[in-house]
Amino acid sequence: MKENLLIVEDEFIVANDLRLMLESAGYHVCGIAASVDAAKQAVDKFKPTWVLLDIFLQDDSVGTDLAPYLQEKNIGFIYISANQNQSILEIAKATQPYGFLVKPFKERDLLMMLDIARGKHESNVQFAHQREYALKNQLRVLVESNFDYEQLLEKVPAIFQSVLPFDLMRFEWFPDGQEKPSGCGFIRIAYDEYQLLPAQGAPFSPIFDKAAGPAQQSIIYNELDFSEYIESEAVFAALGAKYGLESFLRFGTKNTAGRLLMGFFSKKADPYNYAHLNTLERNDTLILQLFQMVVKQGLLADQPSLRRANRVQVEHEPKANTKFDGIYGSSPALLQVLDNIEMVAATPVSVLILGESGTGKEMVAHNIHYLSSRKDKPFITVNCAALPAELIESELFGHEKGAFTGAVEKRLGKFEMAEGGTIFLDEIGEMPVESQVKLLRMLQEKEFEHIGGSKTIKVNVRVIAATNRNLEKEVSEGRFRLDLFYRLNVFPIELPPLRERPEDILILAQHFLAKSSKMMGRGQVPVLSKQAAQQLMAYNWPGNIRELQHLMERTVIRSKDDVIQSVAVPAMAPVTATESSASATQKTLEQIEAEHILKVLKSCKGKVFGLGGAAEILGLPPSTLTSRMKKLGIKKESYHER
Repeated sequence: MKENLLIVEDEFIVANDLRLMLESAGYHVCGIAASVDAAKQAVDKFKPTWVLLDIFLQDDSVGTDLAPYLQEKNIGFIYISANQNQSILEIAKATQPYGFLVKPFKERDLLMMLDIARGKHESNVQFAHQREYALKNQLRVLVESNFDYEQLLEKVPAIFQSVLPFDLMRFEWFPDGQEKPSGCGFIRIAYDEYQLLPAQGAPFSPIFDKAAGPAQQSIIYNELDFSEYIESEAVFAALGAKYGLESFLRFGTKNTAGRLLMGFFSKKADPYNYAHLNTLERNDTLILQLFQMVVKQGLLADQPSLRRANRVQVEHEPKANTKFDGIYGSSPALLQVLDNIEMVAATPVSVLILGESGTGKEMVAHNIHYLSSRKDKPFITVNCAALPAELIESELFGHEKGAFTGAVEKRLGKFEMAEGGTIFLDEIGEMPVESQVKLLRMLQEKEFEHIGGSKTIKVNVRVIAATNRNLEKEVSEGRFRLDLFYRLNVFPIELPPLRERPEDILILAQHFLAKSSKMMGRGQVPVLSKQAAQQLMAYNWPGNIRELQHLMERTVIRSKDDVIQSVAVPAMAPVTATESSASATQKTLEQIEAEHILKVLKSCKGKVFGLGGAAEILGLPPSTLTSRMKKLGIKKESYHER
């Protein structure tokens, strides 16, 4: 018998049709609920392994409110809804479901979605177990060690980063019977490097105390909750503005010696869920022992570093990104990518790399392979866009002699060549629909036949795919198979364009200058002048990293000096009078929209969410308003009254 499923749907006929569909496929439907409260009762009673969840339910309840409850209990869920409103979809996506089906849907699509979701859930459980096992072992090593204060500080942030991504972390220890805590914090400034926050003067205790009731209570504030909360809490608002934070997880625990509060802050909108809290709670004894030990060592050492900002290197290597080949930079957007690479590399799951042309998708694929257990096996690249449609299947799966005109000898396919290793399917969005069918079968069954052959060939190959296309749009327009998309999209990694990594532009530029100088036999690597650096920073980089690399190669060829005074940044393409007029009109409309939003914000005295807030007055969902504010560049200081 397959998993137990709970259906949360307020229309009885729809719910019953779903039940019949699922039971005929071998699933056991343990119950049907029509509201969030009824669903919680059913979850507690039947303990389902999966939940099919409508968004708009009875009693004016919404399915997205059930999501945290399901996450806390590690129950997978899939949304089923007729609503395609973009703001609703954004809110649903933020709850991290395993899928979203729009009514009406075919039985085949539902069963396929459940099958793929089960695989993704198993992978997530595997990730979680691996990370928690590593956390427990590392905590135990530190607790049983003889490390001094500085050595402990070097180890602490990396241990927690591996299980709970953060840009800023803070802990405070309150000895029993005392109100004044001891503690410190860490800001992430590179992949393996952190800056120590001062112990005194940072407004963390008020945040911890106001963010939840009881001293040991844990809580999560992701984007919408975080934004709403900072409207009423000045200390939260100041912290969020200073470091660009958008979410917060607080963990509290205690023993007879005192209580510990930990805060994890992220620049991402929705990185935290109840699985993170559960992991911390299961290891709270070791965590308490570790921070008692850190505080004790700090008091004995009386280190002044706790009262000023210090840089703490977690690894022995002095440079960032030493673990990753050919990847340079330390921007928050890049660090998120590096975390994902490390997380998925040790697993066997399929990876889908998304990003514009020139963002480094093949480099990411290489790093996933070389950080995995398959690193000593082949890494085979296939550029799907460069192959004629009639040759793709032959290239991937091989052919027998005489299978078609021109097949004068037997040929192995790329999947056979990659046996035991990794195959990288670049530009997968260009693959013809007819070829996608055979690729889907290979992903499902791990087997195929040569063209013109009858022998089944089994392979053990990890698949990494990449595209610069919006595959969801390609699916909706019939150019990409939905089932193949879900098979590939087990672990997506989205690469940011270079314009969203401004902190990395000069680092990359200097790297390419050094690389080009070596290639051209120049002994002295030129450096960029202030003017040249400003030119690079002001450019929009439509061609991303590849365009920057080519520009630096041309610069080395043209410049014979040790200091590059200027660079030949491409001029923006000229526009016609009609295009120019359209652009001006669009700009004017955006200005009008921004001015209107600002006017409303000021009339609300800076209140964005809640009763009487700007979102309510404008008739917009909070997520839509915050998205528009970001796009229009509306900063808090421009409307918030001090």
